[in-house]
Amino acid sequence: MQQDVPSFVIDELPVAAFEALLIVTSWIGEVLVDDPPYVLEVHLHEPGECWCRLDLVPDAGASTVSLTVAAVGDDPAPLLDDVRDTWVHHLNQPGVFG
Repeated sequence: MQQDVPSFVIDELPVAAFEALLIVTSWIGEVLVDDPPYVLEVHLHEPGECWCRLDLVPDAGASTVSLTVAAVGDDPAPLLDDVRDTWVHHLNQPGVFG
């Protein structure tokens, strides 16, 4: 298991940040557990098969996101930096934030 606390910041309050993370999840994986707007657990297919937990904390008009990544099955999980970069890349796509 790999943890990155904090991992990245979304310049939105947790409710909007959580919704954006749900949109991105539909592109790169599937939701396992959602506890809006502070906890999201997903099974990712990109950048590789893994379990990922995102914890959101409000931070002065923004949301700080911490990541936990673990392997699924016998294959090793992708590097946490690659998982983080995948989230950030997709969050920066047009249309994620209304």
